[in-house]
Amino acid sequence: MNRFIRNLYRFFINIVAVLYLVFDEVFIYVSDKLEKILDLIPSIENIRNYLVDRICNMNKYIVLFILLSFLVSSELLGILSFTMLSKGLMIPFIVLYIFKFLPFFVMNFIFKYAKDELLTIGWFSFCYFKFVNFVNYLKQTEIVQKTKELKDYLKTKVKYKNETF
Repeated sequence: MNRFIRNLYRFFINIVAVLYLVFDEVFIYVSDKLEKILDLIPSIENIRNYLVDRICNMNKYIVLFILLSFLVSSELLGILSFTMLSKGLMIPFIVLYIFKFLPFFVMNFIFKYAKDELLTIGWFSFCYFKFVNFVNYLKQTEIVQKTKELKDYLKTKVKYKNETF
């Protein structure tokens, strides 16, 4: 029984690690593209500076409430999108699943500027560092290491192939 539980745990960790890899790469790609788009709009910088100033001067518990609200809305959009998928409605599923990430990007923006203040909240700090430790553990798993090696190998092959033409 102990061996079965160990294999089940390893299977679960491998699934979570693969999901981490996929969403990490997607998130980095979309964040980079979003930053480039936002940099093309000159008035966005004024809005960004205004929002950063408001976030930095806001009570940490209000910021935490806003972050948790965006997290809950993102997850509810995910649940709603999979409800659409279960009904066989592919187009609403895709649209809702893409919109699921919009609150996450706003949450990431807010967290970037309020992180130091939020980490002064005891339970939030505890949960944050537990999450960071878990992500670091996932990064050290064999499946993530091999996938990164394969990705790097494929990138070098594609670059080499494109340079020869």
